[in-house]
Order: sequence, then structure tokens, then C-alpha cells
Amino acid sequence: MVVLGGVAAFTMESCFSFIPVFCVAHLIQQQKQLYSLLTKKYANTSYGTTQIIYIQYYTATYWKSLANATTERFNKVSFSAYTILAMIYTTTMVAGYATFGDVCEGNILLNYASSDTLAFLGRLATGLSIIFGFPLISNGAREGLKNASSALGFTAPSDPKNHFLLVTCLLLVTTSLSVVLKDIKLVAGLTGAVMGSNLVYICPTLIYARIVQQKYGNGSQEYRMAKRNLLLIPFGLFTAFMGVTMTLKNTVLA
Repeated sequence: MVVLGGVAAFTMESCFSFIPVFCVAHLIQQQKQLYSLLTKKYANTSYGTTQIIYIQYYTATYWKSLANATTERFNKVSFSAYTILAMIYTTTMVAGYATFGDVCEGNILLNYASSDTLAFLGRLATGLSIIFGFPLISNGAREGLKNASSALGFTAPSDPKNHFLLVTCLLLVTTSLSVVLKDIKLVAGLTGAVMGSNLVYICPTLIYARIVQQKYGNGSQEYRMAKRNLLLIPFGLFTAFMGVTMTLKNTVLA
């Protein structure tokens, strides 16, 4: 659901004049000065925290690494990537459910016998993916924690002297949880439902509308058009609610 939602979030300009709501490329290209101003102005507010969360996918880094970077090229690359991801995830989900039905485990590989060679290779590939993908994910978590704590007035995590301690604590916590928790379905379900909906539909929409408001003013045509993006917020809340409900129904309440 989250992946498919990501595809939908790349909606191009239509009758609602949607600009891809988490496409920082457009903002970088046309609103660098405004973005810098908002970062300083709201650094110690809840909006600043939201803005920090908004950039945790390092979209700006991908934008800078793109040859002949333009909004159109970035949109094309992003849409292609999310389309491929959606196809892979959909194929995997359908194949898993078609094979095991309602007895599917949160980790589908647990449904296969330990003697199954292909399942073993799948577990091995998953392990390698987790190992080599962990630095990217942990880096985002660390920077997000540092920025959020600074915005809330706690500067200790951002102090370079505490870098080793912060990384060690995060590593210990995440590793301990991964050892203790046997079923990832609850964690993955709640995280995907709540954070996925926020990151795809709610936070970017609010941030984009606020930036346009600051640049063009409340009575501008641009701001009136940008406010139409707020229609995505009820949909985001609905998907989050449904995701949490179904996750709890299939895990805790089962």
C-alpha cells in the first residue's frame, strides 16, 4: 500500500495542478532562498521538525547526482523507479498469498522449509540486503534524531563529541529489538501505515502549501492552487487508519 501510495504521490499537474508533493527538486530549483529562510525561521518549532523529517529521504542528494538535472528528468527517474518497485512488490505479494493463503507469515520466507534450497538463497539475499542497506537507513535515522532533538531544544545528540555514543546506542537498540522480536509483521505494518502515510501524503503536502504561502502570500493564485493539495491529507489519514486497523486485526487481535 505504501509503495503504491508513493507512485500516486508523483501525480503530475492536472486539474488540481498537483506538483509532485515530495519532489524537492522543484523546490530546490525555484525556491532555494525561501527554503533557507524557512529553515532558519522555523528551526526551533514543530514546523521545523516536520521540515527536517521531510528531507530525510535525501532527495536533494539524488537531485545533485542527476546528470542535466531538471524537474522533468527528476520526475521521470522517480516515477520510473517507483513504478518498478510497485511491480516488484505487487508480484511478490500476489505470489506469496497465492502460495500460502491466509497462513502467510510476516516474513514469507518462514513459510518455506529449512531444506528448501531456493528459500535458503532467498534468506541469504535478504540478509545481505539488510547488512549492506543498514548504513543508509541508520544514517537517516541518526541524522533525523539529531535534527529533531535540536529542533526540540536537546542539543546533546548533535554534539560531535557524542557521535560515537549516539551511534553505539542506536546500534544496540535496533540490534536488541531485532533479536527479541520474532514477528516483523506488527512492526512493519504499523510503521508502514503511520509513517508511510505521513511521509507520502501529509507532511509533504503541508510543507509545500506553507512554502507557497510564504513566498506568494495568502491571497495569491499560487497559494489557492497549492491548497488543493491538502485534499491528500484526509486520504492519508484514511490509509493510515486502515493500515493500523488491519495490522492490529491480523496480529494483536488475531
